[in-house]
Amino acid sequence: MQPLELLYGLGALVLLAALVWGIVQYKTRNKANDPLTEAATREEYDHPETYEQKQDEFKEQVRPS
Repeated sequence: MQPLELLYGLGALVLLAALVWGIVQYKTRNKANDPLTEAATREEYDHPETYEQKQDEFKEQVRPS
């Protein structure tokens, strides 16, 4: 077995682990925060110059998972 073949295998395992981690994070998120996330994103795009001031207000409204 060539060393390069081993690296391809390890790279595939790392990619698989990253995909599994991302799926688990997505499935276990607190869905009650989705409207807040949407509002924060809209605020950031509509008013980028004042978003940093409102960012703390959004953070206070986040519900823990």
